[in-house]
Amino acid sequence: MIIINLYNVKWKRKYSRKEISEKTGLSPATITKLTKDEHVDMKLSTVEKIAKFFGCNVKDIIMEIPDEKI
Repeated sequence: MIIINLYNVKWKRKYSRKEISEKTGLSPATITKLTKDEHVDMKLSTVEKIAKFFGCNVKDIIMEIPDEKI
């Protein structure tokens, strides 16, 4: 499974959810889901907006974790 590691970047840089939302154009609900590690389907262009906001590469915020066995 691929996840967006926004939580660590967000707290490291001390941005509020509202500020991230306003600067990236993403909805506050999407930002909240990302910071709570909830599943969010995104376009790559959206991930790119987030990376640009934080001044990092896309690969810095994308993580692949093993799927849990059911």
